[in-house]
Amino acid sequence: MSPASAAPAAKVRIIEVGPRDGLQNIAESIPTATKLELIHRLRQNGLQTIELTSVVSPRAVPQLKDCRQVLSHASMQGFLRHKGYRLPVLVPNIKGFQIAQQLGVKEVAVFISASEGFSRANTNRTVAEGVAASRAVCQVAGQHNVAVRGYLSCVFSDPYDGPTPKEAVLHGAKALLDMGCYEVSLGDTLGVGTPQKTKQLLTYLVEHGIPMGKLAGHFHDTYGQALANVWQAYNCGMRAFDSSVAGLGGCPFAPGAKGNVATEDVVYMFEDAGISTGVDLPALVETGTWISQQLGKPNGSRAGAALSVKRDLSKPSDKRLKTPGTPKAAAPLVWHEVQQGSVDGLLLHRSGANIKITMNRPRNGNSLTNSMVDGLTSILSSAAADPKLARIIITGSGKFFCTGMDLGKGSTAVGKEDNSSSSSSSSSSSSSTTTASQAQFYRLRALFHAIDTSPKVTIACINGPAFGGGVGLALACDLRLSAPNATLTLSEVKLGLSAATISKYVVRELGIALSREVLLTARPITPQELNTRGIFMGIAKDAEKRSLEELLDSTLVGLRVASEQASRMSKELVATAWANGGTAAQDEDIERIFDAMMRPDAAGAHGVKEFQAKRKVDWDSLLEGTSGVPIKSKL
Repeated sequence: MSPASAAPAAKVRIIEVGPRDGLQNIAESIPTATKLELIHRLRQNGLQTIELTSVVSPRAVPQLKDCRQVLSHASMQGFLRHKGYRLPVLVPNIKGFQIAQQLGVKEVAVFISASEGFSRANTNRTVAEGVAASRAVCQVAGQHNVAVRGYLSCVFSDPYDGPTPKEAVLHGAKALLDMGCYEVSLGDTLGVGTPQKTKQLLTYLVEHGIPMGKLAGHFHDTYGQALANVWQAYNCGMRAFDSSVAGLGGCPFAPGAKGNVATEDVVYMFEDAGISTGVDLPALVETGTWISQQLGKPNGSRAGAALSVKRDLSKPSDKRLKTPGTPKAAAPLVWHEVQQGSVDGLLLHRSGANIKITMNRPRNGNSLTNSMVDGLTSILSSAAADPKLARIIITGSGKFFCTGMDLGKGSTAVGKEDNSSSSSSSSSSSSSTTTASQAQFYRLRALFHAIDTSPKVTIACINGPAFGGGVGLALACDLRLSAPNATLTLSEVKLGLSAATISKYVVRELGIALSREVLLTARPITPQELNTRGIFMGIAKDAEKRSLEELLDSTLVGLRVASEQASRMSKELVATAWANGGTAAQDEDIERIFDAMMRPDAAGAHGVKEFQAKRKVDWDSLLEGTSGVPIKSKL
C-alpha cells in the first residue's frame, strides 16, 4: 500500500525538541533554571514526549554543557521516574550513554547522517563510523532496558555534498531500525524540503520495506516549507512529528539553517483539522511567548505570535504590576534619612508610606551583630504600629546583602558552653539569665518572627549575594527584588552548622525538595532560578546600583494601587493557609477576615465606591491623609 492511500488517523504524536535542538545553537549562555522551567512548562502544556538535553562535549555544543545539572536536578529526577512520559536524551557514544543512564534516563537518542559531508563536519566521523558508534550504544541500551530513538539527518540535502540520494536515506533508516531503534526521525536539517520531495521520499522508503509507523518527521523552516511538509507527511500516513516551541532551533553545523517547525503551528493546524495532539494550545502559546522573552528573541511561531497578540501576552499588561526586571519607568522616589537614636550598622530612610532599612557594614559583608539584630527587631516593631506606613524594605550596602551572623572571635556564641548573659528584651525565657546560645536563639527568633508577622508588606531588596541568616532575612519577607548577581547560599553545613532558626521560612518559600537540596549541598541558588520559580518578584536589568533602585521605586509605585488594610488581610489569608490549611482554624480565620472587610468603615467600602465612580484609588495618599477620605477601620 502506498503512503498516500493510508487511512487517516484521528491523533498524532508530537515530540517536543525545544529544550535540546531548540536551544543548542543559541550563542548566549542560557541559565540552567530557565531550561528547567521550560521543560516544566512544556510538561504542563500536555506534551508527553520531550527531548530534554544532550550529553555531548561542551566544546562541540557549549549551550548544553550543563546537561548533568539539568538531568540531576531534583525536579527532573522525579520527572524521569514518571512512567507516563517519553524523555529522550541525545547521546553521541557509549560514554554519553553511561552518563545518561547514571542520571536515571530511560530513553536515549542516537544520530547518524544520510550524507558523508555533514557526518564529517558534525561528528568528525564517516557515515559508517557513525553507524558503528550508534550500534554500540543500542547494544548497551538493550542490555539495560533503555529505549533508543534514531535521528537521520540531511535526508534531502547536505550543506557540503548537495542533494542526498534516496538510497542513502534508505540505507541510514534501515541501519537505525536494524540496530534496535524503535523509531527513526527523518531530519530535513537544511529546511530545503518541499511537499513534493516529502511525498517522493516517503513513498520510496515505504516501497522499500520501511514501515511508516516507524518513521517521524523532523522539518526545519529555512524556506518556509516546514508546516506544508508536516501536512504532506501526515497525508502520506506519518503520525509522529518533531517540533520546537516558538520555532526555536537550527543546527550549528549547517550554516544558514533556520529553526524547527514551531510546535504551536503544528498543534494549531492539526487541532483545526479535528486531529488530536493532546496539547493545550493556549497554554503552549504562553510558554512560547515566555521563552521568547527570556531569550530576547522574536517568537518564531506564526500561530503563537498571532494568538499571543490576540490574547495580549506579547507584552506585560498595564493592569498587572510590572516587575520582571524591566519595569515601566517611574520617577525616582525621594528618600529622607530618619534621624533617631541610630543603631550602629543600620541606616533608616523613609519615602511616604515606605520605610527602608539598610544594613550598613559593607566591609564585613553586612554580617549581623547582636545590636543590629536587636535594632532591626525594634525598628520592625515600631513600623508595625505606625498607621501611616504600608511597606518595609530591607536592603544592604556594598557588594553583599547580608552574609549572616557575625562569626568573628568574641562575636558568636557557637561552641561556647554555659556562659550566661543577661536576658535580651526579645527573649521569651522566664529565667533572669540565659546561656549565650539561648540568648542568640531568642534574639534571632524574635527578628524573623517580627518580619514574618508584620502587618506591613515586607520587601527584601537583595543588592548582592546572601549567606546563612541573610537568606533567612530575604525569605522571611513577603516579596523579593534582586540584583542579577544576588545568589542565595545556605552555607551552614560547610561550618558544621544547620539553618535552624530560619528553616521554616526556607522550607515554606523554597519547598521541601529544593530546600533539602540546597541545605545539604550549600550550592548557590541564582536569581534567575528563583525568579522562574516565582520566589523572586523581579531582577534588575544590570548590576549597577541604580538599576536595583529603579526596580524598587517602580515596584513601590505599583503597590500604591493596593490598600494597606487589604494587603494585611491578604497576608493573614496566606499565613493561615500555611499554618492551618484544611482545618477548622483556617475556616474561622477566613470568616473573620471576610466579616472585617465587609464592614462599612473598612477600606473595601471606599474602594468599591471609587470603582463604581470609575476612579482609581491611590491608597498611599489616603494613608498619608493627603487625598480623599482616610480609612480608619482596624481589623
